[in-house]
Amino acid sequence: MEKYLLLIIAYLLGSIPFSYLLGKWLKGVDLRKEGSGNLGGTNAIRVLGKPIGFTVALLDITKAGLLVFFLLNTTWFEAFDPLHPLYYGFAAVIGHVHPIWFKFNGGKGVATTLGMLLAYAPWLALSMVVLFFVIEFFTKIVSVSSTISVIAAFLFSLAFHLSGMSDWPLVVVTFMSSVVVVYAHRSNYQRLRQGTERKIVFMDPLWDRLFKNK
Repeated sequence: MEKYLLLIIAYLLGSIPFSYLLGKWLKGVDLRKEGSGNLGGTNAIRVLGKPIGFTVALLDITKAGLLVFFLLNTTWFEAFDPLHPLYYGFAAVIGHVHPIWFKFNGGKGVATTLGMLLAYAPWLALSMVVLFFVIEFFTKIVSVSSTISVIAAFLFSLAFHLSGMSDWPLVVVTFMSSVVVVYAHRSNYQRLRQGTERKIVFMDPLWDRLFKNK
């Protein structure tokens, strides 16, 4: 029974709306009514600015990886005979995308997927981050880089599993996460078809310092 209670705790942890809370506390802004209306990190960056937006992303990463990390590195939960750690990470992803507090309308699940993988398979999380920023650098479209990086994480996990270098739950959870992320981005894909999807630049100041001013 306790191991299933932990799933509920993981879901509730994932559903903590850091973007909404920081927007209200620091800017007096309800992020649901600004920008795209999404409670994810990208909208937080656009509306609240990069310092707050990146803080939101970091907190979203942390909340999904927290239980996974503790299950892997402590003996606190052994008496509960817990499920595989990744299932709790995925529950946090679901909590982020479908939080109980806001009629199940939350973020897109990319940062939380990254947090879950960072705690369990850092090599896979790193590949996801690198791919995300490479694609974002060329396209400036977060929905495209998010979708491709999450799907790639699933394909990488499958390839490593087939070569005997990763376990089956990693394949299952990365697949389920990619489905959740793709579904959460359906409005973005519609805007892409219409040519109205907004672009965002994360690295312009760094790019300017390194290259454009030379």
